[in-house]
Amino acid sequence: MKIVAAVAAAAVLAMPVSARAEDPRRSVAVLEFRSESSALAQIGVRVTEVLATRTSLKVLGDDQARQRYGAALDADVVACDGEARCIGRIGQRLKVSEVVLVGVSELGDVILTVQRIDSKTGKVRARLAEALAADAAPTEDELAVYLGRVLPAEDFVRFGVIAIRVNVAGADVSVGGTPRGTSPIPDLRVPAPATYPIEVKKVGYMTFRAEVDIAPDANIKVNAELTKPGQGVQKWYTRWYVAAAAGVVLAGAVTTTVVLARDRESVPIDGMIQ
Repeated sequence: MKIVAAVAAAAVLAMPVSARAEDPRRSVAVLEFRSESSALAQIGVRVTEVLATRTSLKVLGDDQARQRYGAALDADVVACDGEARCIGRIGQRLKVSEVVLVGVSELGDVILTVQRIDSKTGKVRARLAEALAADAAPTEDELAVYLGRVLPAEDFVRFGVIAIRVNVAGADVSVGGTPRGTSPIPDLRVPAPATYPIEVKKVGYMTFRAEVDIAPDANIKVNAELTKPGQGVQKWYTRWYVAAAAGVVLAGAVTTTVVLARDRESVPIDGMIQ
């Protein structure tokens, strides 16, 4: 038997903020287990890529998995022979909530199995077995469908983080039309991709308004500076601005750049946008 550990490199946010929003993502590791079959080459790696790009799961990187577990990882998974409690113990040592065990075997057709195994209890939360042609090569969309049959639907909702910093305490902050409290506020974890209008206001100050486009796994920092009416010349932050987040993937990291651009169609009325 042959076993390959396949786990995704975690996205690294290149725009850090001083206080990150709480990260409630469930952590998983993907392990590939083969029973005398060479079909579906790199299927574990491909499943990992789908999880990393289409879900909000925190997927342990391959190097991290081996550092946490040690060189015996492959041999120990082989020794488990697919037994859920044994795999669960490996998940505990890897410090992940679940193990997604991807199995490949051949009984005439190629049999692809996927199991969600709870690390703490060693119980199988969900499983599927799919018969495929010997030369099958499932697409990314097809793999996503398979995974959607064993993972909760909410896992496929992805998120980004908006960090709003206000120069005045006690200002009312609204994101996407929803009040988020008064400044200072914690970083906000929001569904992505999406566009969010931001409004920050306080009696005696001119209102700050902006709009941000946030991509999955992006981390955007918005500096909302409030000024009093008549304080110097009209600043850029008295108008509507649009923040566009551009994601660039380099060596497994996500680099987020925020660009502010004036909405030329906005017309100030008495120094403020209405």
